[in-house]
Amino acid sequence: MDGEAVPSCVTPLATLDGRKVTTVEGLGTAEAPGVVQQAFIQEQAAQCGYCIPGMIARAEALLRADPRPTEAMMRSALQPSLCRCGTHMRILRAVRRAAVAMGGGIVDPAEPVS
Repeated sequence: MDGEAVPSCVTPLATLDGRKVTTVEGLGTAEAPGVVQQAFIQEQAAQCGYCIPGMIARAEALLRADPRPTEAMMRSALQPSLCRCGTHMRILRAVRRAAVAMGGGIVDPAEPVS
C-alpha cells in the first residue's frame, strides 16, 4: 500500500480509499514475471504457496525502498510472513538475486549470488 508491504488479512478496506495498492499479481504475469518473481522462480523459492505472495510483496517493497539492503534488513523485512515450508535460504537467495538484477545488491551477503 503506497509502496509499503502491509498484511492484507488485517488491513481494513476502508483504509485503502485513495491509496495505491499493488498485489503480487500486479508485479508481473506468468508470461512476463516481475524481477522479484523471476528471482523466486530461478531459486525455486516456493513450496506450498501460502506465504510466497507476501514474501514476494515484502521483497519488492524492500528493494524499491533500498536496492542495496543488508542481510539484516532482508531478514527483518521478510520476518512477518509466516512460512513453515523450509525454503528460507532459497527465499533469501531470491531476494539477493533480485537486488542484483535491479541494479543494487546486498551490502553484506551471507552467500554470493551466482
